Amino acid sequence: MEPELAAKPLDLRARILRLAWPAIVENLLHTMVGIVDTAMVGRLGAAALAAVGLGNQINHLGLTVFSALATGSTALVARYIGAEQPERARDVARQSLVLGLFVSGTVMLTFLTAARALLGFLFRRAETVVLDSAALYVRIVALAMILNYFLIVINAALRGAGDTKTPMQITALVNLINVIGNAVFIYGLGPVPALGVAGAALGTAIAQALGGVMALRVLFRSDVLQVRWGDSFRPDLEIIHRIAKIGVPAGVEQGTLRIGQLFYTMIVSSLGTVSYAAHQVALNAESLSFMPGAGFAVAATTLVGQNLGAGRPEDAERAGRISRNLGILVMASMGLVFFLIPGPIVRIFSQDPEVVSLAVICLRLVAIAQPSLAVWMILAGGLRGAGDTRAIMKMVLVSFLGVRVVLAYVLALRLGMGLIGAWIGMVADLFLRSLLIQWRFNRGEWKFVKV
Repeated sequence: MEPELAAKPLDLRARILRLAWPAIVENLLHTMVGIVDTAMVGRLGAAALAAVGLGNQINHLGLTVFSALATGSTALVARYIGAEQPERARDVARQSLVLGLFVSGTVMLTFLTAARALLGFLFRRAETVVLDSAALYVRIVALAMILNYFLIVINAALRGAGDTKTPMQITALVNLINVIGNAVFIYGLGPVPALGVAGAALGTAIAQALGGVMALRVLFRSDVLQVRWGDSFRPDLEIIHRIAKIGVPAGVEQGTLRIGQLFYTMIVSSLGTVSYAAHQVALNAESLSFMPGAGFAVAATTLVGQNLGAGRPEDAERAGRISRNLGILVMASMGLVFFLIPGPIVRIFSQDPEVVSLAVICLRLVAIAQPSLAVWMILAGGLRGAGDTRAIMKMVLVSFLGVRVVLAYVLALRLGMGLIGAWIGMVADLFLRSLLIQWRFNRGEWKFVKV
């Protein structure tokens, strides 16, 4: 698209779909890593399922930091590509690796040494056997933390440059490796003993590590970003500061989400193993709808950033609006499926009658919030592409902590509504966040954020 020409709506729609479909497939494959773990471990019983769920709550704290840095990388790379300054985009990609090596190493050491203490502090009411298994899961996955960071941030930089197909291909291979690893290590194959929860962690760690190696190989061969082994990898404080300027608010936002999710999970886990297992099953079932939302959010992030870099704010706004509308259409359709036939979807993850019965009700509840979730995910993606991460951070602070966690506590524990009350709190949070993000997008202040 030529810098001096304003994009027509049909041109933008075609570009959005071209960027979104590989991202949707990538998110499908990425989600499948968690789904495969849950489905395979679910065959071992509710305790094993709960252990993997709690372990992933801790792992997601580390991913919060990585996602923050990736947000800064995506936004800056997109701006520089739009402004036709590929050498500056290369500098951002290189400095993201430098910064992340230190950050991911610190997270890895923390999880290796303090996994059990963290789990015991956060989930005091969980059964000891569940906490011990979850701690083992966290430690094994942490071994691949540095390479998993490289996988996340390199894919983010490639998306900012407009390449969503390569991350999709890497994620496809990661998913395949994970499935094979799970089959071998969870249940045992040939001379390999059945390792259960530890096997799920080992399969995931191997898949993530190999994914990181593949991503590095792609980066150093990229014709767009042009990072080379002979480049200088000395820290550049000016670029690191610019990554952090976008990434820190994104990190606070994601950290708030994770901390809020931990409080939320503490509430749910206190309801008993069956309730928590049903919660995990319903979350995994609902995660199928995240894929189109995340795909259109990637398209919004890339096109908003590139159009702002090229000096076309109106095209940036149109890209965000069209991405949102397409996402609503797809996710509302998936919500209808969740509402009408939740049973077969839930049974993919568990055959326990009590777990299935409770998860079906939760999935029907969240089905009505799918259009709101689409608005939040996609417009937040657009604002991240603009570097307007502070506004997103404030919305999460207000809505997730002030609505989801508080309502879950009141409804689930104080009023005795159990897991259903906790999920009502989730639905209320999604409705509020969609209203807030739409209001911010309509005001247009994000078009003038300096990155």
